[in-house]
Amino acid sequence: MRDTLSIAARRLALACVAVAGSALPALAQTGTNAPAAVPSSPATNQLPPASTTALPPQPTLQPGLSLNDNGGNYHVGDLTWTFWGYGERIFNPGNGSKDYWRRFRQGSEIDLPRVTTGLRPAIVYEVDLTDSAFGRNGFGGRRGYGRRNFENLFIALQDAEDATKLRGLIGENTHILSREDNLSSGNLTTVNRSLILEEHNGAGIFGSQFGIEYGMALSPQWGVAVAALDNRGSLNQERPQFTIGKSFSAKLSGTPIDDTEHGRKLTFGLGVDHTRGIQDRTFPLLTATLQNQIGGFQVSGTKATFEADVAYTFPALFAKPATVEAEGIYSHFGGGTNVGGAYAMLSHQVFSAERYGELDLFARYDFVSASAAAFSGTAFQQATRLGANYNLPYAQRRVNFHTEYAHNRATGPANIVQSRGSDEFILELRFSLQPYIRH
Repeated sequence: MRDTLSIAARRLALACVAVAGSALPALAQTGTNAPAAVPSSPATNQLPPASTTALPPQPTLQPGLSLNDNGGNYHVGDLTWTFWGYGERIFNPGNGSKDYWRRFRQGSEIDLPRVTTGLRPAIVYEVDLTDSAFGRNGFGGRRGYGRRNFENLFIALQDAEDATKLRGLIGENTHILSREDNLSSGNLTTVNRSLILEEHNGAGIFGSQFGIEYGMALSPQWGVAVAALDNRGSLNQERPQFTIGKSFSAKLSGTPIDDTEHGRKLTFGLGVDHTRGIQDRTFPLLTATLQNQIGGFQVSGTKATFEADVAYTFPALFAKPATVEAEGIYSHFGGGTNVGGAYAMLSHQVFSAERYGELDLFARYDFVSASAAAFSGTAFQQATRLGANYNLPYAQRRVNFHTEYAHNRATGPANIVQSRGSDEFILELRFSLQPYIRH
């Protein structure tokens, strides 16, 4: 069964390449005449060019309360409060465990009245209420800041109409480097992000960090972001860290094709990061869906990371949208430790109708490779994932049923890799104020 599913996934990946290849002539034709890129919302599975958490320009809002793709909105005068929330319930975690909440988050962006013709301040937060004791810990105290699991908590000065054009911020925010890290957790195609990213996050190296960030659009198609961060987990650690400058990073993002008329969009990004002062972190090896630890090794010193990502959406079988995406991350740590990995995924819409709902299928392959002077040989980890996302009918894409199978495999020294393979299958119900949009 495992071999059959693995072979099926590989064949689907090859089919993905073939379909994408057949689309290249049309891609070349649309490249020179593509209209200006339209900034996308956090729900659209795309990385905004200027700031990793910026909402797109709001449509003309009537005073009062409304609901759109960004979530709920309350608009009065020159002030807009945008709020969102989502939850994910895992029903069969396996190993005799009970059902549990994978995520339960709530966030807001308050766009304050403009201070000049073109600039306005904003306050943004998102908090994970899953096992965080948020209500009990409060502000300050020994159990305060480090126990509340803020995904975002920052103040910003940004373009008054479109924060993707210009935003500077200080506070807690997701690291700018990885495209996947900056997709809304409530709208991921899979339960978790790539193995290479989740394992970096498990060592507290990416994810949410305290610091300063600046992003700006160079043109309608191109954007750049830079950041000076703490890079040690900051507010979400037992001992919070607030030293700005442990990490310096930069990222270039582009949308050379955004042809909404023909359903084609191409985005890509290139990023670098330099971090110092990493002290005896454990770099975990995790399973793809349940994130059970199957091994790990120590990392320390200085880290240099390089990242590249690409995503291409196009009409495929029966003129339904499909998306091919991939991301690779390579890190070199002090002491001669090298870790690299990547993922590639194909997702394809099967049908979409208000009466019947919306069904997407996906196939994905991840790998991670690690070597170090501290252990002989190389640890090599793989995961094959197959699954489906189903938006329930008459729910405006805000209630989603998710199922996912993962086959995990790992080889390497026995002191680094404790488990050689496993199979995982989960069922999950998702609900959100933002619609689940896959392409």
